[in-house]
Amino acid sequence: MKRFVLLLLVISTCVLVGAGCGKNEEASTVATSIEVPEVEEPKELEEILQEEKIPQGMAISRITGEYINEDAVNRAPFAVTINNLHKAIPQSGIGQASMYYETLAEGEITRIIAIFEDFDSKKIGPIRSARDYFTYFALDNGAIYVHHGGSEGGYGAIRSRGLYNIDGMVDTAFWRDQTRVNTPGMYEHSSYSSAEELIKSAVSKNFDMEVKTVPMFSFYDTETALGGEAIEAKTVTLPYSSYQVSSFTYNTEDRLYYRAQSGKPQIDELTGETLTVKNIIVQETEVHVIASDDQGRRNVKLVGSGSGVLITNGRARAITWEKIDNKTPTKWYDEKGNELKINSGKTWVCIFPTYLDYTLE
Repeated sequence: MKRFVLLLLVISTCVLVGAGCGKNEEASTVATSIEVPEVEEPKELEEILQEEKIPQGMAISRITGEYINEDAVNRAPFAVTINNLHKAIPQSGIGQASMYYETLAEGEITRIIAIFEDFDSKKIGPIRSARDYFTYFALDNGAIYVHHGGSEGGYGAIRSRGLYNIDGMVDTAFWRDQTRVNTPGMYEHSSYSSAEELIKSAVSKNFDMEVKTVPMFSFYDTETALGGEAIEAKTVTLPYSSYQVSSFTYNTEDRLYYRAQSGKPQIDELTGETLTVKNIIVQETEVHVIASDDQGRRNVKLVGSGSGVLITNGRARAITWEKIDNKTPTKWYDEKGNELKINSGKTWVCIFPTYLDYTLE
């Protein structure tokens, strides 16, 4: 099911206001002793952090709304183009990403652009080449774009949009996995990097590492279930093509969605764990094969507006999206036009063609 209209659940909040009472002092001609209140000692920073329940050395992520190391909060994240060809999996280090975008590339395949902020993985990849519309995912998050090679349009977009980038074709932050290199047909699926190498490369290039974009999402103060006219969405299936069927299954115990591809769990090779997210956003848009491109590459409309669906905690409701220009981050709205709020946690954005159908069950 693709398009549906849901009503917003309006929650009325009652605010209890407490009034303070003062003491009446009586005048007296009799001398009395005056009680001087004790002066409270200034609180140490550690005490304040404990009272506010903010772990020391941590701060709130702009991408997930969860606590991460404070030195990573204002540092530009990295948007890494991850190879998602079935032959190339399992991927490494991908479980440390804070956010994922999945979109059709050429032919029947999808690629994943994973946004890393607070990460220390020693192996990330396999990393593949740039396309022009991939750059929007980096720009939306104020990220440094990481890729290994690229199409003519991909390189043109990097230049024209002024994007900081790290390219495996010329950068020493990359290496080849020798096991894959020595396996027939796996050379193009063997390019990797690491958190240490990417950060070192960005610093050596004198990139401005301070993130300056406005956060795309607002987060609920407490975990929230979608109410009103929201519908059940325990299983989400997105058939991008006969080759690539992406799906998510809701786990009621940890309230997360577990990712699978063509019926098989998608895991991080380094941990053996299945990829999980708290929120799924299906962004419906126009996708066209470029007629003049002999590789079957595509144009994907990401500047403009359209509809979609937010899925979280086993339920789904209609939303809309808008991106007014190349540099302004995509904004998301509920069905009444209010800025969208989501639950804290990782988000997977599925860029899905309007000419295809997906199912929520």
